Amino acid sequence: MVRATRIQYFGDKPISYLVFPCAIANHGNGLIRSLSMRGLRVALAAVILSISVSSGLADDNSPFIYFATQDPFTEGLPTKNDVFVFGGVFASGAFGDTINVFGADYTDNYIIGAAYGRDLVDIGAGFVLGGVTGASIRFGEDDDTSGELWVGGRFRHQGLVIGDLAIAPALTAGFSAVTGPTEIERDREIRYDGDASFLGFVGAELSFRVRQAPNVELVYQLHHRSGANGIIGHMKEGSNANTLGIRYRF
Repeated sequence: MVRATRIQYFGDKPISYLVFPCAIANHGNGLIRSLSMRGLRVALAAVILSISVSSGLADDNSPFIYFATQDPFTEGLPTKNDVFVFGGVFASGAFGDTINVFGADYTDNYIIGAAYGRDLVDIGAGFVLGGVTGASIRFGEDDDTSGELWVGGRFRHQGLVIGDLAIAPALTAGFSAVTGPTEIERDREIRYDGDASFLGFVGAELSFRVRQAPNVELVYQLHHRSGANGIIGHMKEGSNANTLGIRYRF
């Protein structure tokens, strides 16, 4: 390897510098380029991350993930009324079996219906008390067509907010009356020596909505009728259906 010596003077004192070949210089340039590209990739990653996080933040600079204590997407007065339209499939199992949506033993019997709800009291910390009334038609391969009416109180929370998505739980509990039993209910009437025409009602649900459409929710609800372990109609389980629907708030 050839090297050259360059002599410069600082005042009256000579200073020697070693000049390395172009290959070393080129290697240094490559190293600098490599470091520059790595720095660029890191910078781009940081920018992308900051954009993705900032896009998920609420308009009021709320955290990316938090439990809402008020309606997270509606400015001003919150909506109090809602209409829920849904359809679903009955399962042969009990409440605990049916809530396992992908493992439930479904039948060829169905339910379609609608419900009106209204929020009545905001009790704080994101919890709201309200009321619900609804009607449905039950039909299918094994069932004669029958109607159902129900009314109950609703206890809901404003939900978990993840960026522009809100996931909110709710539970409705009340009473349900039908014009005739489904096949499953008839079998249980015989088993329990009971009457399924008037039973307790529970609607356990999980709703999903986005900031861009704050008044519309996609709702999963387990539609449950039972005698509260024999208290009503001498019945235990009545019937269970997994339903999916759309709720509009106004």
